[in-house]
Amino acid sequence: MKLEQHAYPSYMTNALLLVLFVGAIGTVAYVSSAVLQPNWGVTLAVNETFQTGEAVDFQLFAEDEQQQLIEGASVKAVFDRTETVHQIEKTFHHLGDGLYETEVVFSVPGTWVVMVEVKKGRDYYRNQYFVEVEGPIIGEQNRDPDDHFSLEQRLPEELEQLLELPVFKY
Repeated sequence: MKLEQHAYPSYMTNALLLVLFVGAIGTVAYVSSAVLQPNWGVTLAVNETFQTGEAVDFQLFAEDEQQQLIEGASVKAVFDRTETVHQIEKTFHHLGDGLYETEVVFSVPGTWVVMVEVKKGRDYYRNQYFVEVEGPIIGEQNRDPDDHFSLEQRLPEELEQLLELPVFKY
Protein backbone atom coordinates (compact mmCIF):
# COMPACT_ATOMS: atom_id res chain seq x y z
CA MET A 1 0.00 0.00 0.00
CA LYS A 2 1.42 3.31 -1.02
CA LEU A 3 0.70 6.37 1.15
CA GLU A 4 0.14 9.67 -0.57
CA GLN A 5 2.38 12.53 0.36
CA HIS A 6 1.33 16.14 0.13
CA ALA A 7 4.34 18.30 -0.30
CA TYR A 8 4.02 22.03 0.18
CA PRO A 9 6.74 24.27 -1.13
CA SER A 10 9.02 25.41 1.71
CA TYR A 11 8.26 29.09 1.01
CA MET A 12 4.57 28.46 1.78
CA THR A 13 5.41 26.75 5.07
CA ASN A 14 7.79 29.57 5.99
CA ALA A 15 5.19 32.21 5.08
CA LEU A 16 2.56 30.50 7.22
CA LEU A 17 4.94 30.30 10.18
CA LEU A 18 5.84 33.98 9.75
CA VAL A 19 2.15 35.01 9.73
CA LEU A 20 1.48 32.98 12.88
CA PHE A 21 4.56 34.44 14.62
CA VAL A 22 3.71 38.05 13.73
CA GLY A 23 0.09 37.53 14.85
CA ALA A 24 1.23 36.13 18.19
CA ILE A 25 3.66 39.02 18.75
CA GLY A 26 0.95 41.55 17.86
CA THR A 27 -1.48 39.99 20.33
CA VAL A 28 1.11 39.99 23.13
CA ALA A 29 2.07 43.61 22.36
CA TYR A 30 -1.57 44.75 22.45
CA VAL A 31 -2.35 42.96 25.73
CA SER A 32 0.86 44.14 27.38
CA SER A 33 0.19 47.73 26.31
CA ALA A 34 -2.80 47.91 28.68
CA VAL A 35 -1.89 50.35 31.43
CA LEU A 36 -3.02 49.98 35.03
CA GLN A 37 -3.99 53.36 36.48
CA PRO A 38 -3.50 52.92 40.25
CA ASN A 39 -4.40 56.56 40.95
CA TRP A 40 -7.85 56.27 39.44
CA GLY A 41 -10.67 55.68 41.88
CA VAL A 42 -14.24 54.55 42.31
CA THR A 43 -16.70 55.99 44.80
CA LEU A 44 -19.76 53.90 45.57
CA ALA A 45 -22.90 56.03 45.41
CA VAL A 46 -25.08 53.50 47.20
CA ASN A 47 -26.30 52.72 50.70
CA GLU A 48 -23.94 50.87 52.99
CA THR A 49 -26.40 48.03 53.76
CA PHE A 50 -28.68 46.26 51.26
CA GLN A 51 -31.66 43.93 51.67
CA THR A 52 -31.87 40.49 50.11
CA GLY A 53 -34.48 40.00 47.42
CA GLU A 54 -34.67 43.68 46.41
CA ALA A 55 -33.60 44.92 42.99
CA VAL A 56 -30.93 47.51 43.78
CA ASP A 57 -29.69 50.23 41.43
CA PHE A 58 -26.01 49.83 42.29
CA GLN A 59 -24.27 53.09 41.33
CA LEU A 60 -20.68 54.28 41.36
CA PHE A 61 -18.58 57.23 40.20
CA ALA A 62 -15.30 56.68 38.31
CA GLU A 63 -12.53 59.29 38.69
CA ASP A 64 -9.07 59.72 37.18
CA GLU A 65 -5.87 60.70 38.97
CA GLN A 66 -6.92 64.39 39.08
CA GLN A 67 -10.31 63.45 40.58
CA GLN A 68 -11.97 64.28 37.24
CA LEU A 69 -15.00 62.13 36.44
CA ILE A 70 -14.32 59.54 33.75
CA GLU A 71 -16.85 59.59 30.93
CA GLY A 72 -17.52 56.80 28.44
CA ALA A 73 -15.64 54.05 30.23
CA SER A 74 -16.48 50.36 30.27
CA VAL A 75 -17.36 49.37 33.85
CA LYS A 76 -17.88 45.80 35.04
CA ALA A 77 -18.12 44.20 38.45
CA VAL A 78 -18.22 40.78 40.01
CA PHE A 79 -20.33 40.56 43.18
CA ASP A 80 -19.02 37.63 45.18
CA ARG A 81 -20.26 36.17 48.46
CA THR A 82 -16.98 34.46 49.32
CA GLU A 83 -18.37 32.18 52.02
CA THR A 84 -21.00 30.75 49.68
CA VAL A 85 -21.31 29.74 46.07
CA HIS A 86 -22.78 32.97 44.74
CA GLN A 87 -21.14 35.09 42.06
CA ILE A 88 -22.92 37.76 40.05
CA GLU A 89 -21.22 39.36 37.03
CA LYS A 90 -22.61 42.71 35.88
CA THR A 91 -21.91 45.34 33.23
CA PHE A 92 -22.68 48.92 34.21
CA HIS A 93 -24.47 51.50 32.06
CA HIS A 94 -23.09 55.03 31.80
CA LEU A 95 -25.64 57.55 33.08
CA GLY A 96 -23.45 60.65 32.53
CA ASP A 97 -21.22 62.86 34.69
CA GLY A 98 -19.00 59.89 35.60
CA LEU A 99 -21.93 57.94 37.09
CA TYR A 100 -22.38 54.26 36.21
CA GLU A 101 -25.21 51.93 37.24
CA THR A 102 -26.27 48.31 37.18
CA GLU A 103 -29.13 46.43 38.80
CA VAL A 104 -28.39 43.58 41.19
CA VAL A 105 -30.45 41.36 43.49
CA PHE A 106 -28.58 39.94 46.48
CA SER A 107 -29.91 36.54 47.54
CA VAL A 108 -27.89 35.75 50.66
CA PRO A 109 -27.13 37.93 53.70
CA GLY A 110 -23.58 38.71 54.76
CA THR A 111 -20.55 40.52 53.42
CA TRP A 112 -20.21 40.62 49.64
CA VAL A 113 -17.01 41.56 47.83
CA VAL A 114 -17.48 43.75 44.75
CA MET A 115 -14.55 43.57 42.31
CA VAL A 116 -14.86 46.63 40.05
CA GLU A 117 -13.00 47.16 36.79
CA VAL A 118 -13.05 50.47 34.90
CA LYS A 119 -11.57 50.55 31.37
CA LYS A 120 -11.12 53.48 29.04
CA GLY A 121 -9.04 52.84 25.96
CA ARG A 122 -6.03 50.86 27.11
CA ASP A 123 -6.14 52.33 30.62
CA TYR A 124 -7.85 50.40 33.38
CA TYR A 125 -8.42 50.40 37.13
CA ARG A 126 -9.38 47.52 39.43
CA ASN A 127 -10.28 47.49 43.09
CA GLN A 128 -12.50 45.63 45.53
CA TYR A 129 -15.18 47.00 47.81
CA PHE A 130 -17.24 45.40 50.55
CA VAL A 131 -20.99 45.75 50.98
CA GLU A 132 -23.25 44.37 53.71
CA VAL A 133 -26.47 42.57 52.90
CA GLU A 134 -29.22 41.77 55.42
CA GLY A 135 -32.38 39.68 55.22
CA PRO A 136 -33.47 36.10 54.61
CA ILE A 137 -32.03 33.74 52.01
CA ILE A 138 -33.89 34.22 48.73
CA GLY A 139 -35.23 31.27 46.74
CA GLU A 140 -33.99 30.45 43.26
CA GLN A 141 -37.04 31.86 41.46
CA ASN A 142 -36.39 35.33 42.97
CA ARG A 143 -32.60 35.46 42.54
CA ASP A 144 -30.73 37.71 40.16
CA PRO A 145 -30.68 36.01 36.73
CA ASP A 146 -26.88 36.52 36.68
CA ASP A 147 -26.39 34.82 40.06
CA HIS A 148 -24.19 31.81 39.27
CA PHE A 149 -25.22 29.57 42.14
CA SER A 150 -24.86 25.84 42.69
CA LEU A 151 -26.13 23.80 45.61
CA GLU A 152 -23.68 21.07 44.64
CA GLN A 153 -21.08 22.86 46.75
CA ARG A 154 -21.47 22.65 50.51
CA LEU A 155 -22.80 25.79 52.21
CA PRO A 156 -21.18 27.23 55.34
CA GLU A 157 -22.53 25.79 58.59
CA GLU A 158 -24.31 29.04 59.56
CA LEU A 159 -26.31 29.09 56.31
CA GLU A 160 -27.14 25.39 56.53
CA GLN A 161 -28.60 26.07 59.97
CA LEU A 162 -30.65 28.96 58.57
CA LEU A 163 -32.01 26.68 55.88
CA GLU A 164 -32.54 23.87 58.42
CA LEU A 165 -30.40 21.55 56.38
CA PRO A 166 -28.38 18.79 58.03
CA VAL A 167 -24.88 19.94 58.90
CA PHE A 168 -22.26 17.62 57.47
CA LYS A 169 -19.35 16.83 59.79
CA TYR A 170 -16.01 15.84 58.32
